[in-house]
Amino acid sequence: MATVLLDAYDSFTFNLYQYLSQAGADVHVYRNDKITLDEVIALNPVNIVLSPGPGHPREDPGICYEVLEHFQGRVPILGVCLGQQMMFEHYGGSVGYAGEIHHGKTSTIMHDGQGLYRGIGQQFPITRYHSLAGHPETLPDCLEVNSWTGSGVIMGVRHKEYTVEGVQYHPESILSENGHKMFANFLKLRGGFWRDNEGARVPEDIANHYPGRSLSAKEPAQPLDILSRIFSQRQLDVQEQKAAPGRSLADLQKLLDMGVAPKQIDFAQRLRASSRGELAVLAEIKRASPSKGDICLSAVAAQQALAYAQAGAAAISVLTEPTWFKGSIDDLRDARAALQPLENRPAVLRKEFVFDRYQIAEARLAGADSVLLIVKMLSRKQLRSLMAYSRSLQMEPLVEVNNGEEMQVALEEGARVVGVNNRNLRTFDVDIRVTRDLAAAAPVPESVVLVALSGIVAPQDAAIYKGSLVAAVLVGEALMRAEDKPAFVKALQTALI
Repeated sequence: MATVLLDAYDSFTFNLYQYLSQAGADVHVYRNDKITLDEVIALNPVNIVLSPGPGHPREDPGICYEVLEHFQGRVPILGVCLGQQMMFEHYGGSVGYAGEIHHGKTSTIMHDGQGLYRGIGQQFPITRYHSLAGHPETLPDCLEVNSWTGSGVIMGVRHKEYTVEGVQYHPESILSENGHKMFANFLKLRGGFWRDNEGARVPEDIANHYPGRSLSAKEPAQPLDILSRIFSQRQLDVQEQKAAPGRSLADLQKLLDMGVAPKQIDFAQRLRASSRGELAVLAEIKRASPSKGDICLSAVAAQQALAYAQAGAAAISVLTEPTWFKGSIDDLRDARAALQPLENRPAVLRKEFVFDRYQIAEARLAGADSVLLIVKMLSRKQLRSLMAYSRSLQMEPLVEVNNGEEMQVALEEGARVVGVNNRNLRTFDVDIRVTRDLAAAAPVPESVVLVALSGIVAPQDAAIYKGSLVAAVLVGEALMRAEDKPAFVKALQTALI
């Protein structure tokens, strides 16, 4: 069965033919105004590609719109540059001046990790030849933005139901990275619906969501803040982990089904039981941080966890992010193993930038009782999905917030353990009053365990939460540096008395 490439009289059609052929496609090329729809139907194509071309998508489209209308829901369709603009207009959007003119220039893009972008890292260079783009405010409800530039120009769209997807740039250009991978992803698709292509589009696993066109075209994109940089790197890390033999999400699920994960305890209940009359303490294993640099690179997670447990901590927080915090999933596994002999062990929390169910499954297999979910870096749909998946593994997540809006989201989504981060993850400013003020302003139910995160450098700092709903505090750097950990933990526990 053939791949039909409809040419809009563009020289890049030769490149498209080459890339598709190298990926294994049997490509048949036709000028888009020299073939009829009936003739395309007679070819019985396995998929269709709409090529780049000059002009506006409503000028001289040939049979492209007819092809979109007939073949949507039947076979996968890819649009490149003009072809993608035709998709945008076909489903009700408006294409016009992009505010930028690019001819053979490169830009760096972000994407959502789905469809064409499955298994591809963030922020890679692409080549642009266009002055038109889809206007974000006219994005049809049936489409989603799959990629964008730092200034918010739409670099691609995808139909939410049909296997119809396009990019504004030229993945077939030698200056664009990942073009061969993207065409390989396209050629793997079969049929006309995403639901028939397992793993190709999983809304719950969307890596990034289009932020909108917040900058004018002449404004340079702002440098990524630390949270965004960490997030981007972790996406690359997780994609690499998933690609390792025997370590895909499906593989991890098989291990979970076999019952090889260590026995759990109830995270929320453990904190609640320890907070009766005093503060519960979450002691953190933290070798380094972006704000403080190296703290204790020689720390052995198992020894640290045991010392915290013997000091009376209700939970052990293990930072597993490797680049900025110098942690790993092995640290969590070692810490959990060290706690195994204890009769009333602390709960174990995976402190991580979680955006994928893979990280939750990985945490469960390593022995975690809970995982951290950060509202600031997740869409509401992602948060809901990850909370549900975590609970399906009997792990009540710690949902982190930093302001009133995020607190409202956490509570509306039914979070049972809410951590208020006194540190703004984008600016890294710290104010320990944030937790107290949010606890006073938000209607937090008594059934919710409220935890103060970050900024506690001495036990007396926790006294600020006296009279509030705060039931627990998480302390990292100060405890890592403390010579007398039992005394430090005890002082924290009794700070409200």
